[in-house]
Amino acid sequence: MDRTEKQAKEVEATNTQIGQALVDLTESTLLLLEENRRLKRKIAYLEQNNAHNAVNLTNLLRMSLYLQEKEQRMLAAWRASDARRKKELREMRSQLPPEQRSKIRRENFGVPRTHL
Repeated sequence: MDRTEKQAKEVEATNTQIGQALVDLTESTLLLLEENRRLKRKIAYLEQNNAHNAVNLTNLLRMSLYLQEKEQRMLAAWRASDARRKKELREMRSQLPPEQRSKIRRENFGVPRTHL
């Protein structure tokens, strides 16, 4: 009986180890499934953010192009109005006596560049 009892204990120990391995495997499987669900949610969130970011980038690019064009138009309008101002000043200056004529000052109204 010693041998049979010994074998029964070995079988019981093996069964216990197998049972514990199954429990560990089940826990690991559940953890992996939960991690998989979490990663799928994160992927969906990142895909949604990617779409929003693309829309935001498009809008910012449009705004940038609009502001560049507006700057160019404003500069052209300023140069035209400045040329008209200079012409008017020259006409008025020509009507003054020579001793009262002052030299027309050149002005620079440059807009400093931004660091964007």
